[in-house]
Amino acid sequence: MDSYFGVAKEEGLSDEEIGAVQAIVMAVSAGKVRAQFREARERSEKKPDDRE
Repeated sequence: MDSYFGVAKEEGLSDEEIGAVQAIVMAVSAGKVRAQFREARERSEKKPDDRE
């Protein structure tokens, strides 16, 4: 990860821009985990006859 920050700095990105990208990446990652959890919860709530 540090190497990416070094490259970003070399390319002239500011700390604010890097922080914004980090926030977006964390939000996307959290959304993926939330979607996986929701899907697992929905599957576990189905009746045994409804499961694939």
